[in-house]
Amino acid sequence: MSSIRESRGQLSTLPLAARHLWVAVGVFALAGATSAGCTNTAALPGTSWGTFTVVGTLGTNTCGSGVGPANPWDFDAELSLDSTTVYLEESGTTSELTGTLSGTAATLTMASTSNVDATDAGEGACNLTQSASLALTFDAATSPTSFTGTAVYTFTAATDVSAATDCTDQLTSSGGDYDTLPCTINYTLTGTKE
Repeated sequence: MSSIRESRGQLSTLPLAARHLWVAVGVFALAGATSAGCTNTAALPGTSWGTFTVVGTLGTNTCGSGVGPANPWDFDAELSLDSTTVYLEESGTTSELTGTLSGTAATLTMASTSNVDATDAGEGACNLTQSASLALTFDAATSPTSFTGTAVYTFTAATDVSAATDCTDQLTSSGGDYDTLPCTINYTLTGTKE
């Protein structure tokens, strides 16, 4: 990968431009796929809840316009329940989130760190962590037909990976996409079973 922009579009369950940060690690990040166009042909674990049409409405965005968050953010998602674990996967991808169902609510979370400015010569100075949290409330605990919720994406320089992590090249003042780090992008979500 010669630039952060080359990996855009690899992770579909993120607002379009925010996808460029994810790599094939973590529960949510591609779940083992390493390129765009890979799709999951296996069913999600447990009992299928079906396919839902999801609409996200952009709320606050402290990252700035450079990351280009979609508004609206529309996608289809497959949902299932296995015991108390809710699975959500964007249709046509291998991007999967999981969380524990409590009553009619579930919070699906994950985090992934990527070296976003690597070149053919090796790792760059910026290790960036993106955390995702989707808080969903379903209209029923079994066989729901709709849900509402929020999605929060947080971008942070991963100083826990290396004390030398330096993401100033990712800031708009240096020609990057982010006005500031850390930053967040928030969405309000509605989902309706197809």
